[in-house]
Amino acid sequence: MLDFKTFGIIIKNAPLISLDICLVYEEKILLCQRKNEPLKGQWFTPGGRIYKNETWQYALLRIVQTELGLCGLSVENFSLMGIWDHFYNNSAIDQNISTHYVNLPHYSHLPSKPKINLDGQHGKCNWFSLSGVSNGEKFHPYMRDYASWILNKLENTND
Repeated sequence: MLDFKTFGIIIKNAPLISLDICLVYEEKILLCQRKNEPLKGQWFTPGGRIYKNETWQYALLRIVQTELGLCGLSVENFSLMGIWDHFYNNSAIDQNISTHYVNLPHYSHLPSKPKINLDGQHGKCNWFSLSGVSNGEKFHPYMRDYASWILNKLENTND
């Protein structure tokens, strides 16, 4: 973990590499209400940054376990959705410092609904229909993009 000052210098000057976790059960996606900036109070996928000297595989499992309390999933349960840029006007450290994430979102279609145990980064979690998120103006455009991507994947899988 970085101290606050060092983290601030990095956010001001470099993109962060992060993972978003897109869990789907019965054509619903798990979204959590954020407690932290950027996007404080909005419904978003769980996720986090990759730490120095941490593989993306370890980061993915760490995030799933620490943020959601889910054990027993492996990297093989997930598919990379591509590489996405996320830009925000503020950051976790300052409302006037923008954040740039190079994001590696991963998708997993779960066979059963998991019991979620939040770690405190989110106020609550809920399952939302993919079509509702895809077309819902109340959801952030990045969430609408994720939901559309997953719906497309599900449609192509069922052909």
